[in-house]
Amino acid sequence: MPRAAAPPGRSPSHLGPAVLLALAAALAAGPACDEKFQSFLANASKKQMEREAKQAEEAARKARKEAAISPPIRRAIAVVRDSDYDFVSVSGDGTKKRYSGFDFAAMLESKTRWLGRGIDELPAWFDEIGSKTFFGGRRYYVRLPSGRELDFRAWVEAELAALPGAPSPTP
Repeated sequence: MPRAAAPPGRSPSHLGPAVLLALAAALAAGPACDEKFQSFLANASKKQMEREAKQAEEAARKARKEAAISPPIRRAIAVVRDSDYDFVSVSGDGTKKRYSGFDFAAMLESKTRWLGRGIDELPAWFDEIGSKTFFGGRRYYVRLPSGRELDFRAWVEAELAALPGAPSPTP
C-alpha cells in the first residue's frame, strides 16, 4: 500500500508542534543550554552506574549467601519449605513450638549459616545442626495432619529418597 505524501510545509516525521517548539528554543538558547544538558546527562549516567553497581553487589551478596549452604543441605531445606506439615521444636521446659514449613526452613537456613560452616554432607548436617535444638539437643518432629509426630530426620530422609533423581539406597 503506497504511503500518502506529507502535506506541504509538514515534515514526514510528523513531529508535534510542542516538540518543534522545544527544539527551536533549545537551538536559540545557545551553548548554555548545551552545558546544562550535558551536566544533566552526566549526572543521570552517574546515577545509573551507581544503581547498576548496587545491583551487582546485591547479586554477589546473594550468591555468597546461597553458596554458604551446600546443594544437598539446600535440597533438604527446600523439602521442608515446600511441605504443608507443621514442624515441632520442644523447649527445655517441655513446651512445644510449632512452625510452618516456610518458617522452619528459614530457621534451619539461619542456623546453618551461623553454625554450619564447613559442613557439606547431609548426614553430618543432621548430626550437628538439622535434627535437634542447639541448646538442649532435643529432636525436631514433623506433625502430620492426623496428629501423629515423626522424627524430623527420618521424615526428611524419606522425603528426599522419594524425590525424582534421588540416589538409590546402597545395599
